[in-house]
Amino acid sequence: MRRYLVVANQTLGAAELRDELEKRISAGPCSFFVIVPDTKAAQYDPVAAGGVLPQPGIWWWATYYGRPATDEEATSHARERLSLMLDGLAALGLPVEGELGSPEPLAAIGKACADRQFDEIIMTTLPQRVSRWLKADLPHQAQRRFGLPITTIITSY
Repeated sequence: MRRYLVVANQTLGAAELRDELEKRISAGPCSFFVIVPDTKAAQYDPVAAGGVLPQPGIWWWATYYGRPATDEEATSHARERLSLMLDGLAALGLPVEGELGSPEPLAAIGKACADRQFDEIIMTTLPQRVSRWLKADLPHQAQRRFGLPITTIITSY
């Protein structure tokens, strides 16, 4: 069974991530652990934060959230997205777990990797022009630090 670590926050409901997970699910037995870094309100991208990411026929991928006004509200939104993702994958009969992680994605990934073993990390980011993760070269940093293959999905919103 292949074990995947999924890392996303504002992009957790993106069609591109859904498509990538469907490929993994179709390839054979797999399990998922989903980490949602607990991003602070000030770090939300205003366009993505106000967007709707619906997927026709798959209600659990649909996410709407306004830009959070406070860090507490940002955490609440992150928990909601995580819950929808976990419930949706579990409804497909897949082994799935997840948690809110540190606001620093590398720290969140590090904690998950310390407690579990993974075959690959799937990281979903906002588009290049607004992604803090891509600007910080997070995918390459994670690959060097954890020695796992990284699939980086850059959403289009």
